[in-house]
Amino acid sequence: MSKTADQIVVGDRITYLAGTPVGMEKLFRSGEVVAYPISDPYTSVLWFPTRPDDAEDDTEPVWVRHDKVVDVVSAVE
Repeated sequence: MSKTADQIVVGDRITYLAGTPVGMEKLFRSGEVVAYPISDPYTSVLWFPTRPDDAEDDTEPVWVRHDKVVDVVSAVE
């Protein structure tokens, strides 16, 4: 990953850990960051509103914790 969590911007594509179901391998998903991240000052968690690749344009974003992001592809190369 070439960017740190505080460098991820709108339009970047991220791959993130979506969950760890019991008895199954880790589930990774990809999507586009669709708005500015939100910081929780009480827990020091940065949340990224992300539209998963398989979601429609009018779907509510999925909120991804900064520590679940495993890869970032910059919107501007």
